[in-house]
Amino acid sequence: MRMAVWKARAALLAIPVATLLSSCAGAQRPPPEAEEAASPAATTEERAGPSAATGTADLATPAGAAPSPPPPRPKLTPEAERRARAQFEHAVTLQGRGDLEGAAAAFDAARRSGADLPWAGFNAGLLQERLGSPARAVTAYEETLESFPGFAPAAQNLVRLWLRQGRPLDQVERELRERLGRADGVALRVGLAEVLLTAGKNDAAEEECKKALKADEKCIPAMIALANAYAGKKRFELARMVLENARLLDGRDPAVWNRLGFVEMALGNRPQAIENFKTAASLRPDYPEAHANYGAILADADDFTGAAQELELAVKYAPGSAGTWLNLGNAYRGLQAFEKSEAAYRKALELDPKLNDARFNLAVLYLDVARDGLPTLQRLEQGLAWFDQFEKEGGKEPRVAAYRKDTAREIDRERKRLAREEKDRLRKEAEARKKAEEDARRLEEERAAAALPHAAAPPPALQGPPQQGVTPGPAPVQNGAVPPPPGPTGGKLQEGGDK
Repeated sequence: MRMAVWKARAALLAIPVATLLSSCAGAQRPPPEAEEAASPAATTEERAGPSAATGTADLATPAGAAPSPPPPRPKLTPEAERRARAQFEHAVTLQGRGDLEGAAAAFDAARRSGADLPWAGFNAGLLQERLGSPARAVTAYEETLESFPGFAPAAQNLVRLWLRQGRPLDQVERELRERLGRADGVALRVGLAEVLLTAGKNDAAEEECKKALKADEKCIPAMIALANAYAGKKRFELARMVLENARLLDGRDPAVWNRLGFVEMALGNRPQAIENFKTAASLRPDYPEAHANYGAILADADDFTGAAQELELAVKYAPGSAGTWLNLGNAYRGLQAFEKSEAAYRKALELDPKLNDARFNLAVLYLDVARDGLPTLQRLEQGLAWFDQFEKEGGKEPRVAAYRKDTAREIDRERKRLAREEKDRLRKEAEARKKAEEDARRLEEERAAAALPHAAAPPPALQGPPQQGVTPGPAPVQNGAVPPPPGPTGGKLQEGGDK
């Protein structure tokens, strides 16, 4: 095994990259007062395959028109507000039971009630994403932003969903700027900053974040986006300072700790980075990005059991993240769980066929881990075939040459072993066949001998005294001796002549 030498490729999930992922926060409970004071929604990056683009049509804005504030929300009666919050709590309960469809419907009902519950619309959209209904998710996010222009989590999720649907960056940027022209809002500023970060426009993203923070100096999503902009410009100390300020505002926001982990990693403080990822993962079981990153760190440290546990949580709440499935495959590979590892790698490829690292890791899996029922030679040859696919897709990795060389030796040894086994098998079969033939012949001879008739024995001689008047025959000849002449047969011997 080369497990200690060759590391399967792993990946941490960073926010400011081109493959933005959806937020996968769990259901949020509204605080007693205005829900704007609640902890920001956890956000994660979930790489998913493109789907049909959806969204509202762009509306024209008169040139030079100033942004108009959103219309005031009608005030509900205390009874209506109570019913809406009860509906929200019911949705949280359903989500906890795993009834995502029921929870999504309940959140949507709370959203439509007119109550001051922006988290209801956010959670409705989030669950629709998990249910595979991006069009409904877009509607939930857009209508939430119309009612709550300052609610940044909904804007972040909306932007990321648009990008995953394949909408071009310039189109999304243009639409957000048009929306800002109609109604300015912190949420749209944060969403625009996300798009600019994805496009690599760090200076422009920084400007939008500062505008958002000028309007709301405690907007943690804007702080995180600003830290990402600084990190994109290699100003990691400044990024850490911004994130520390966010942590002081809300030390239980896993997004802050997760981003701190990346900054500490960039600064070379790996132990502190690991602690930050661990803290982020511990704060929320349903914050997949933190679990994905902490799991990747554990896998890199060969703690495959812990890594598998974290990454299983991550894919539970972010099933469309190809990078997370890739890392889960690495953890299963470390546990020698061939079938689970292969399934995870194949899932990653299904979600993102361009994720060539999955092909590389599949090759490593086939070459390093035995599988019940799969012959060694076939397994090794399949591993080389995965390397062929990896390189065919443009993959370049110096370790492939060493793997091929080692595998060629293993294949040669395996073929020689199989040849010896085949030779022994044929010899044993020949010996067994010869013995079977000899046993059959012997049995046939025994059966033939048993079937022959036996010779009839002569009847026994009569016994008893000779009959009267019958002269017994001569005695039998013994050993060739001549029998003595017979004696007189009656009367006495006469002495002399006749009288």
